[in-house]
Amino acid sequence: MPSIKDYLFDTAFLNQSIDYLTETLKLAITVIDSEGNLVAGCRNEVINAPVSRAFPFRFPANIGALVCGAPNQQLLDRAEPHILYCLASLNSQLLRETELKETTEEMLQLSSQINFLFKVAKKILGIEDLAKCYQIILDEISLMIKADQGFIQTKGRWDERVCVTRQMTEAEVDSLGNSLCLQDTANGTTIICTREDGASLLYSPIKEKIGQSGQMVFIRALNHRPFSASEKKLVGIIENIVSPTFETLRLYDSLQDLYLNTVKALAAAIDAKDEYTHGHSFRVAKYSMTIGEQLGLDNQQLNDLEIAGYMHDLGKIGISELILGKPGKLTHEEYSLIQKHPVFTDKILQPIQLPRHILEGAIQHHERMDGSGYPSGLIGAEISKFGRIIAVADVFDALTSKRPYREAMPVEEALQTLCEGIDTLFDREMIIAFISSLRSDRQNEVLDEINLGLRHNDLQNLNQFLIKLVDFTIASAHAGS
Repeated sequence: MPSIKDYLFDTAFLNQSIDYLTETLKLAITVIDSEGNLVAGCRNEVINAPVSRAFPFRFPANIGALVCGAPNQQLLDRAEPHILYCLASLNSQLLRETELKETTEEMLQLSSQINFLFKVAKKILGIEDLAKCYQIILDEISLMIKADQGFIQTKGRWDERVCVTRQMTEAEVDSLGNSLCLQDTANGTTIICTREDGASLLYSPIKEKIGQSGQMVFIRALNHRPFSASEKKLVGIIENIVSPTFETLRLYDSLQDLYLNTVKALAAAIDAKDEYTHGHSFRVAKYSMTIGEQLGLDNQQLNDLEIAGYMHDLGKIGISELILGKPGKLTHEEYSLIQKHPVFTDKILQPIQLPRHILEGAIQHHERMDGSGYPSGLIGAEISKFGRIIAVADVFDALTSKRPYREAMPVEEALQTLCEGIDTLFDREMIIAFISSLRSDRQNEVLDEINLGLRHNDLQNLNQFLIKLVDFTIASAHAGS
C-alpha cells in the first residue's frame, strides 16, 4: 500500500506546518502513514488529548493523515480552517515533489539511453565491416536487457544475408524463423512472444525506407523472468535509431542526429512551460552558433555549442510555470529559485557524462565577467568560452522578445544595452563577434530567419548603426589598454 513516505522527499515544509499548528494554535500534531505508522510529530500527545481528529491527505488517496489533538472541541473547531489550509499546502507540495521525481526519473532514463547509444557509437566508429558492427550492437543490447541469446539477421551491402548471433547457431536461427510465435510479425512492430518451450522472445524489425529488411530477436530462457513492457519499449527505441544505420553504415551521424533531436525536444518542452519563452532555446542556440562561426570555431565545436545552447534552460523543468510566467515582480524566494535553474541543469546532465565544455556552456550562461552572476559567481576567464557566448545570445533574445511585464526591445536598443555591459557583464570579444555577424551579408539569415518577430529599422540604417557600434567597441578597447 502506498505511503506518504513514498511521496514526501523534503520534510522541511511538513515540519514548518507542524511547528505552526503546535506553537501558534496549541494543537498536538502527528503525521501517520496509510498503515498508522508514525511519520512526524508526537503520537503520545495526540493520544492523550481529550479530542482529536484525523485529516487525510488527498493526493493521492490513502497515503496517510494529519492527526490533530486539542484540549477541547471548541479549540479544534476554531483551528480547523488553519489545519485545512496547511493540509492543502502539504497536498500541493506532495504533488510538486511527485511531478519533479517523475521528471527526474524520466531524465535519468533518457540519460542512460543516450549514454548507451554513445557507448555503441564509440565502439563501432571507424569499423567498416557490417557484421562486426551488427555483432557489437547485438552484444550491447543483449547485455543491457539481460538476454540469454539473440541474433540480428538482415541484408548486406549487395542484398546478401547477414546474420550475427549470440549464444546460438545459425541453424537455431533458421529453426526459430519458422516458429509459430514469429509468424505474425509482418506488421513491423516490436513484440514480446513466448516460444513453444516457454522461453520469452523479444522481436524487433529492422526497417529501411523501402520496408522491412531484417530482424533483431532476443531470447530469455524459461528459468528467467519474461521480457517486460519497458524492455520492449527500450528495444523499440533503439531499433528506430539503428535501423537507418544498418542501411547507411553511418551510425555515429545517426546517433548525433538523434541526440540533437532529443535535446531540441527537451528544450521545446521547457520553453512550452511559459508562452513568452516559446522558441527561446532554439534562438539562443542559433545566435550562439553565429557568434561561434564569427570566432572561427570548427564544425565539431559549433555542434557542441549548439547542444549547450539548447540545453541552457533545461533546469527550469523543476520550476513551476506560475513562477516562470508570473506577470508581476518575483518575490525574493521565487527569484532565488529561478537562480537555481543552472544548478538543476547540472544535476540533470551529470549522468549523461557530456563533454565538460558543453556542460559548462549550459550552466554558466548567467555568470558575469565581474563576478556578479550566478550560480557560482565566476569572474572573467573562469567562465568558459561557451558560457560567455551563450550569455550574450541569451540576453539578446530575452531583450528582443516580449515578456509579460514589457514589450520586446528593438535590435538597436538591445545591442546598445549589451555594449553597456562590456567587460563588466559580457565578454568584449563575444559582443564584437555577435555584432559583426549581423552585418549586411548575414543580416537576413541571423535576424529574420531566427526570429521573425524582431523589431529593427530598415536594413540600410541598421547596417550603419552596426558599423558604428563595432568601431566604437573596438576603439574603446584600444583606449582602455
